[in-house]
Amino acid sequence: MKIILLNGPPRSGKDYAGRVLLEHLPAGTPIVKMAKELKERTHALYRLVDEDGPYPHDFYEAVKDTPLDEFEGITPRQAYIAVSELLIKPLHGDKQFGRWLCNYLERLEDEGVSTVVVTDAGFLGECEVLVDNFGPENCLLARIHRVGYTFAGDSRSYLDLDHLQVQCQDINNDGADGFRTSLATALRLASPA
Repeated sequence: MKIILLNGPPRSGKDYAGRVLLEHLPAGTPIVKMAKELKERTHALYRLVDEDGPYPHDFYEAVKDTPLDEFEGITPRQAYIAVSELLIKPLHGDKQFGRWLCNYLERLEDEGVSTVVVTDAGFLGECEVLVDNFGPENCLLARIHRVGYTFAGDSRSYLDLDHLQVQCQDINNDGADGFRTSLATALRLASPA
């Protein structure tokens, strides 16, 4: 399986980049989220559930930086970070979300999926699990840069996977058609083997 990891600050354009990349990848390539398990488990912790289980990972996407009563007055982002940094990682280590995602990707691979785009890579330990399992030759890291957007208030940061022999590309989101072209070019020039 080929894995394209997108890394960048909040609102830097990672989800948009993922959608653009799908135009250049095999049909049926899914976009997956490293934080899917975290968000759904956080929803369960706050009893944000319905008859199908916890609210989906993207349920609060449009308001993730808005304090909400459902999260006892904090933002969904603050709740996700707290559960990650104060509960999951101290108890299970900094690779746990990578292990959960790896299990999911192995199921997708068994179903015939050959490529995935991960639009929220942000922690080294999580990515190490994917690289160890799928091989550095099958991984590509694209770091998205956008003027005025930083990791302030977020627990993630820019990643460097060079030491793991993963191809890494830096792409500037200028908010124009150039971003779309840069994404396609980076994928073409540095696509996983």
